Amino acid sequence: MEELVDVLDSQTGQKTGEIITKKEAHLKGIWHSSIHIWLISNDYKKILLQKRCASKNLFPNMWDISVGGHISSGEEPLVAAQRELNEELGLNPQNYDFKYQKTIQEKFIDGPIKSNEFVYIYQINSDVNLSEITLQKEEVAEVKWFTKEELQSLDKNQKVIPHIEEFNIIYRLLK
Repeated sequence: MEELVDVLDSQTGQKTGEIITKKEAHLKGIWHSSIHIWLISNDYKKILLQKRCASKNLFPNMWDISVGGHISSGEEPLVAAQRELNEELGLNPQNYDFKYQKTIQEKFIDGPIKSNEFVYIYQINSDVNLSEITLQKEEVAEVKWFTKEELQSLDKNQKVIPHIEEFNIIYRLLK
């Protein structure tokens, strides 16, 4: 079944009461919501990034934030973050402290997709061993820890999705 999302007011981010498919939201550029999780090492020297699968409609084969996903219609942002951590990386959300960072507006156009999202951002500090991770094969091709300098290089060489506002915060956080 097609994933359903709540339509949001483009100015306030409040739900309008309308529910549409994620596909329709992306085709028409309708505002909806998503979550991002930054998995940062305890010493603040590295961030875990995921490489998106080749079959993804938006930014295939690109490095991306640790975890990302849409908030389903009627779902709370933290619940969506916990669900996505488990789905994409196979990690038990009960084992982690989700620190809410902020909500930003993010716009992307990639081919026919116009993604307009209010993104709820959470930070988790943990030294997760890559061997503990079970990738969701339909979504994630691989994960890897990156230093600040390595992330900046990916960004400069356009090998990571340009989450400009988020990266500015992450660059200040990482040592």
